[in-house]
Amino acid sequence: MGRHMHRIACFGLALAVLFGLHVMGYAGQEAHVRWVIDGDTIVLRDGRHVRYIGINSPETAKKGRPAEPYAHAARRLNHQLVHGRRVHLQFDQERRDHYGRRLAYVFMEDGRMVNDLMVQNGLAYCLYHHPNTKHHQRLLASQQAAMDAGVGLWQHLSSRAGRYIGNRRSKRFHAATCRFGKRIRRRYRVLFNDARHAFYNGYAPDRHCLPGLPLNQNGLMAD
Repeated sequence: MGRHMHRIACFGLALAVLFGLHVMGYAGQEAHVRWVIDGDTIVLRDGRHVRYIGINSPETAKKGRPAEPYAHAARRLNHQLVHGRRVHLQFDQERRDHYGRRLAYVFMEDGRMVNDLMVQNGLAYCLYHHPNTKHHQRLLASQQAAMDAGVGLWQHLSSRAGRYIGNRRSKRFHAATCRFGKRIRRRYRVLFNDARHAFYNGYAPDRHCLPGLPLNQNGLMAD
């Protein structure tokens, strides 16, 4: 009888673990990281490319363009966290981006979210993208804390005043002269007097008119 009850208890524990993983979005999504491309993209052992949801890190050098400030630091941290390790993938509403990469929140075995750790260390910023917004508020809170502490790229964010136009729907901000910014409907338009205010409120720079982060000269030389 004791042995039978022990088996039942073990079976119940196994079910509880599986149920907990399912609730967290982990069930059946274990993977091994073979390579780290940059601060927000990895390659799994099976060859799938995974793009971290909700964040963007500085771009590494490609196609003749030099690496952006802090790109190498971001890749180093990501490599330290996940290279050669087993991770859990949690998905949101969309499974792939327009490049065919898998979209995921990546969790380490100790439960820490890698997307969040990159933001906490000031080596990535929030990139809102509807409908994949499950952890947006968590990531934004981490970004605000990193900005308040002045860590990573935030210690070199330009404080120069300027006029930026934000879009409440897309959570992107544009230079005042940007033709895309000028097209934003009045009810979705919000004005910022500096880039810091835009970032702090969860807006990310539009890649058409603001292709790089608005860093000061020290930031441009720091990496």
